[in-house]
Amino acid sequence: MQLRVLGVGFVTGVLVLAGCTDSASENGSGAASAEPHRGGVATLGTSYEPPSLDPALCGGSASFSHCEPVFDTLLRYDYATQKTVPQLAQSFETTDGKTWTLKLREGVTFSDGTPLNADAVVFNWDRIRDPKTLSPALGAVAGVQWEKVDDLTVKVTLDKVNYQMPTKLAVQLGCIGSPAAIHSAGAEVGSRPVGAGPFTLTKWTRGTEADYAANPHYWQKGLPYLDGLVIKNIPDDNQRLNAFLSGDLTVGVSVRTQETTMVKDAGYEIVGPVPMTAGTGFGMNLRDPLLQDADLRAALLYGLDVQQIENAVYPGDIAPDALLTPGNPIRDDKAGLYPKFDLQQAQQRFDAYLNRAGKSSETLTLTAFSGSPALEQGAQLMQAQLGEIRGLTVKLETVDIPTVVSRLTAGKFQLIQGPSNLPVNDGLYDTYHTGGTLNSYGYSNPKVDAALDVTRTSSDPKVAAGAYGQAAGEISQDPPLRYYRYLTPVLWPQHSVHGLTTLTVFGSGIGVYWENVWLEK
Repeated sequence: MQLRVLGVGFVTGVLVLAGCTDSASENGSGAASAEPHRGGVATLGTSYEPPSLDPALCGGSASFSHCEPVFDTLLRYDYATQKTVPQLAQSFETTDGKTWTLKLREGVTFSDGTPLNADAVVFNWDRIRDPKTLSPALGAVAGVQWEKVDDLTVKVTLDKVNYQMPTKLAVQLGCIGSPAAIHSAGAEVGSRPVGAGPFTLTKWTRGTEADYAANPHYWQKGLPYLDGLVIKNIPDDNQRLNAFLSGDLTVGVSVRTQETTMVKDAGYEIVGPVPMTAGTGFGMNLRDPLLQDADLRAALLYGLDVQQIENAVYPGDIAPDALLTPGNPIRDDKAGLYPKFDLQQAQQRFDAYLNRAGKSSETLTLTAFSGSPALEQGAQLMQAQLGEIRGLTVKLETVDIPTVVSRLTAGKFQLIQGPSNLPVNDGLYDTYHTGGTLNSYGYSNPKVDAALDVTRTSSDPKVAAGAYGQAAGEISQDPPLRYYRYLTPVLWPQHSVHGLTTLTVFGSGIGVYWENVWLEK
């Protein structure tokens, strides 16, 4: 008997506009037509443009929003049913959590007419595994082997039981490109993507916009409804808001409550926030000998006043008090919360550190983002707050976003303004388990390891959810990354938009499945 695993505790998934707005009106856009309308071009405004649309770079990176229209994904996750659902794959099943069978849909082709078959999946995953590809999904294939069984079947074998494996096929390993097109493109593979998704990339003006046209060979007959799609790169939050309010954008995206309030006050409905474990915060490299001292870490955590940061930079947002957001169904406050701001306690713990180390002062370096006013202000506030601890000096080193990310990934930092977007709960394992593939902070906690092990070895969703909550609470008590803000992305659709479906991704934090979107005429 085959067990179809539902992606226990999986957060990434689909959120349909009709059921997830602040209004009861259908599809969030007033009275809807009985039948979807065909034609038209939708325009999405985002805060980030990826450097490449190479399918091997699409999963687990901010490229996903731009990649998904071209490639689609093997699996998706349905929030309403809390089940992994087929997409390009017909099924992904296991009997023991260790050996999996991937069945592909018959007759699916890439937009160049070549088949999406087992050979294509193996080819794409082999590229991800190749270190030369520099795929951000490389960690997702650690301990994973695969082989073609027949033209539509791939056998996947894990070195350890992992009932969370379906989550990998919805994001990190989900985008499959045409092998023929990849060979043909050569070094230009990132600019010439060919997939089996609802759209094809027709033009990409770097730094400005990416233009897409409907794929006439899309595997879902009759879709997409749109003739085209434009994704505009508008990094400035205010410019993106103004573009939406003026009608230049069909859909806008934001992670700031202040802007969303303005959009709602203007009479628009919103989609979201999309649930995810994500935020920006204060990170510590626990491989650094100084930061292995518990008193020094505690002093830094007690010295942060995140409410002040929220009030100054993100007015209206909730100040984080734990790794997981309030209302997250797996959150367990009894398991632990973040240390609260307490300057007196911070000074006592810092003095204890100095006395034990035989020092009269200490200097630490905080690597932070440049180029974003909000992020720069957040870093400056953290530096000033920690400067209130007598004897402590925090030097601020600002670098561009790619440099912050590369240093974080390589572990080449002491303190860092750390971003963390975990679109799946299994990302907690990758980020906080000892030796996890995304564990950039050198974090290790036996209690956390034990709880996270349960999340992968149990096929019971309730058991896995409880273990996630226990692990997250334990992490919150002495976190290597302490959020000073949660990332709670939302979409703003124009009244004419119907059929919008969103998913949690990296980068801006939100993406869109476009094949069912249509515009009221």
